[in-house]
Amino acid sequence: MESDDQEKSESQKLLDRAYSLASPDEALFLYRDWASRYDRQLEQELLYVGPAKVAALLSEFVNGHGTQVLDAGCGTGLVAESLARYGFHRMDGLDFSAEMLAVAKSKGLYRDLLVADLNQRLPLPDEFYDAVISCGTFTHGHVGAGALEELLRVLRVGGVMACTIHREVWKRAGFEEKLAALEEQALIQIDDIRHQPYFEGGEAEGMYVLLRRVGTPV
Repeated sequence: MESDDQEKSESQKLLDRAYSLASPDEALFLYRDWASRYDRQLEQELLYVGPAKVAALLSEFVNGHGTQVLDAGCGTGLVAESLARYGFHRMDGLDFSAEMLAVAKSKGLYRDLLVADLNQRLPLPDEFYDAVISCGTFTHGHVGAGALEELLRVLRVGGVMACTIHREVWKRAGFEEKLAALEEQALIQIDDIRHQPYFEGGEAEGMYVLLRRVGTPV
């Protein structure tokens, strides 16, 4: 029992470390250290339900059969595991942690995996994907609101994006303002925003957003 408590404490410490990140470099070091234990500690010990919830949200608006999906900030592939249950099988993933991608690759769920930084232009063609999904990427010290435009670039007109945005960065990091601006420019339509937990039994710390690309920048 004592060892279980110690392990749980270690899981919580890593999560606290993730929530106190101040830069992408700090995030890179964290996920390098965490990759091999990430799935067990988040899903089994901390009861992380974010990937399952955002996958369920996307599945409400998109039929999985034949849909080309980009999993942005895919980590170890937890979102892909949930999407596969809804019939999605044409999935690509990208993440800036090579160690996390190595775990994702071992699951055999992705067609292609790419080491890439969402704060930079992605080496992907315009309007290539039918859907984009992202879980846990728009949070403390990770990726800013500016990445939304780059993800929209690779999403076809009419395609949908489902993502989580931590409530503490919703206003502070400019996500609310950026989404409003994109909607005002008639580039997106926001179909749904839900306030839900990231962890089973926890408070609703996540904004689960479903948006649709409806236009092209002039």
